[in-house]
Amino acid sequence: MENLVYIESYFKGNNTAEEKQQFENKILDDADFAADVAFYISAQGVIIQQLNEEKKQGFRQIYNNDKVVTMKPRTRSLWKYMAAASVIIAVLLTWFFTGNNKSPHQLADNYIQENFQTLNVTMGNGDSLQTGINLYNAGKLNEALIIFNRLDKKVTSNSEAIKYTGIVYLRLRNYDKALQSFSLLEADTALYSNPGKFYKAITLLQRNNEGDYKEGKQLLHKVVDRDLEGKSMAIKWLKNF
Repeated sequence: MENLVYIESYFKGNNTAEEKQQFENKILDDADFAADVAFYISAQGVIIQQLNEEKKQGFRQIYNNDKVVTMKPRTRSLWKYMAAASVIIAVLLTWFFTGNNKSPHQLADNYIQENFQTLNVTMGNGDSLQTGINLYNAGKLNEALIIFNRLDKKVTSNSEAIKYTGIVYLRLRNYDKALQSFSLLEADTALYSNPGKFYKAITLLQRNNEGDYKEGKQLLHKVVDRDLEGKSMAIKWLKNF
């Protein structure tokens, strides 16, 4: 399918708002493209479990009628469009109510991309910590890690350095080290707002090893039950699990 890359990019959420609008307009304007999208969705199994048997039977019936009945080219094209459009509408409604049906790994990956690309520059952090933040924001993760690690070991109560150390390890995909840092952060009972447990859940869902999903989900439930930092996001994610 020549449109595969274009279609896949849309469903992975890689498009800008303008590109998404162009994609959706193309579905309405181009029956062949709409059919390609319907085929992609069906092949990926995005809605197989979401649609009830009656809707699936209806789609099959439309498809069989389109194959058997002799129609003028324009009428056949209309039937093709209607079949595709019915699936597209069902998918969009399903996605609207289920948060786009993203996997836990995708949710964690999106969060990292949206929230951990830069660190906030705050006053009163100290020159060394601020230097590490500046290096991180400049994309020099390894250099930033050296500074954060040094501060982490020098001052055991430096929760900011511990948090940033874990975030750098997460960005570098060193998940075991990230979990160690976030566990230290989680154990700091002096913090008024502590994201340690939520960050551990993100790390587990991103790593996605055997057992990580179950443990990450349990952590998200604890974040919600104990009203910890990350609660609103945890509630939203748990609806998708």
